[in-house]
Amino acid sequence: MDSTATSRPERQGSSSVFLFKCFTKSLREFLNETGLHGLKFVGDSSLSTWERLVYHLILSSHINLKGHPFRSYFLGAFVAAFVITCHLISNIYVKWESTPVIIGISPQPTSILKVPFPAITICNMNQVQKSRVASYRDGSNESALLNYLCDSETLENADSDEDPSRPDIAENTLRMSEFVSNHSQPCERMLLYCRFSAVVHDCAQLFHQVMTDEGLCCVFNFQQQEYLYKPFANSGRNLTNEMGFESVPWDPETGYPDKLPSKYFPAAAIGTGISLGFSAVLDAQMSEYYCSSTNGPGFKVYFHNPVEVPMVKEAGLITAIGYETNYRIEVVRSEAVDAIRSISREGRQCLFKNEKELIFYSIYTRLNCENECTSAYLYDSCGCIPFDYPPIYSNASTCTMQDITCVRRANRATDRPGWEMCRKQCLPSCFDLNFLASGFSFPLASSDFQLANPLVESMNKTYLSENIAVINVYFRESVYYGNTKNAYVGLTEFLSNVGGVMGLFMGFSVISLVEILYYLLLKPLVELFEWKRSSQVAAEQSLEHNAFGIEPTNDLNNPTIWHSRELYPKGLTLNPTERGKNPQRS
Repeated sequence: MDSTATSRPERQGSSSVFLFKCFTKSLREFLNETGLHGLKFVGDSSLSTWERLVYHLILSSHINLKGHPFRSYFLGAFVAAFVITCHLISNIYVKWESTPVIIGISPQPTSILKVPFPAITICNMNQVQKSRVASYRDGSNESALLNYLCDSETLENADSDEDPSRPDIAENTLRMSEFVSNHSQPCERMLLYCRFSAVVHDCAQLFHQVMTDEGLCCVFNFQQQEYLYKPFANSGRNLTNEMGFESVPWDPETGYPDKLPSKYFPAAAIGTGISLGFSAVLDAQMSEYYCSSTNGPGFKVYFHNPVEVPMVKEAGLITAIGYETNYRIEVVRSEAVDAIRSISREGRQCLFKNEKELIFYSIYTRLNCENECTSAYLYDSCGCIPFDYPPIYSNASTCTMQDITCVRRANRATDRPGWEMCRKQCLPSCFDLNFLASGFSFPLASSDFQLANPLVESMNKTYLSENIAVINVYFRESVYYGNTKNAYVGLTEFLSNVGGVMGLFMGFSVISLVEILYYLLLKPLVELFEWKRSSQVAAEQSLEHNAFGIEPTNDLNNPTIWHSRELYPKGLTLNPTERGKNPQRS
């Protein structure tokens, strides 16, 4: 019992020694056979001592090479090459991590026929019509709402907040959206003439009313709400208008469907220039001006892609009354290759449409995402959502005049951690479509002579200069070049760069890795396994095997010697009964 217990730790210790011997033997073989630059000379016994940069390295005292110490010159060169290689590889890795995406210009032009004509939102800067609000007396609920609507810029000042306990505010349940919709200029009175793709259309068929942050506006070529808003997705409404234009799904990432009807919208342009673009004659009705959203009369025109909700107040372009304004459109298209999906969102700084689900909107855009963040913040702050933000909660009410003070203070707040955190998640879309407009204008005719547009020619010239504006929107070029996001250093390029550096400085290849695994791991372990399988020889005697350069002992009490089969020359045999005797030739 005691002898068995003591033999196990001795055999375990012998196993580690045996493994070390196997490792040193395989290391010598690896140094002699490897293709790595310089290592073959490290164990070369033919090199003289003057070729050593440092006579004996400390490492040679740990690994016995039988009189053949490492040649320091080549070892130093290998170590220097290894250090330089590691430094260069670290630079390649940092470049790969810090700049994962590069934005370049698409090499192939894309026709404007493959993208929709820009959606056009037009707003009269007159907030309400004078004739519709003239009867409201001071102190009424309507008068309080008008004061807020017309003096909104002044009331943004914190010192101008109205007392929420005033009866015309505390008990005022009027909704801004309903009031503006009922008292603003309707589209049929603002739009007198519409032409698209060289065909004159009824403006009422091309435009429909929409509530924006600028008030009641008219929008053209805008996607139907069934494709934009989740609550309306299953309305079952007929999406073909009276002119035979059928609404089709479109988004910046997938584009139009493969099969399109003869007439569809969002419609695409059929060519370039004013004649093949969009033209409209607008009537401001100056006699109905009550208050303006700016410091003068006119219109705001906003160009956007058909699935993006218009935010006209800050980004709309001013169109002056009494002028004809030409807007020359350039396509700004963002695209991405599918390969960057493997890169993290933070690395590529964009989102594909199926990577983030919105609550109210069916299609992801950065603006839609930010609008939902603002809705959630205002609902948490005031318990309602303003009319110009998406109703993300089905049980949320639209803000009334009672909530105006709260909404105004919430918008002015500087500490909004939840809102800021939400907005940080609203990355740009990997596929996006925007339009850049260059506008230039010239005055309309002030005297009688023949004009290009019969409607404009028939108007009184005084009324023309004081109320009418003409806009022309058209593409500048028939093709555009998009901006494409691609992997700056992909996995293939990264491996190529690393392999090139390792091959140049060290002669390293994939086969070199196979050699290292074989000589320094697999071969020693296999020899240890074979040694342990032998039950005929003790561990101490097996360590004296000639394969490791150890001379046999002269222990007369234990003459048994075990020999590995691979060390015997051909024809040499040893009978089991002749242990301790000299081997005989067969």
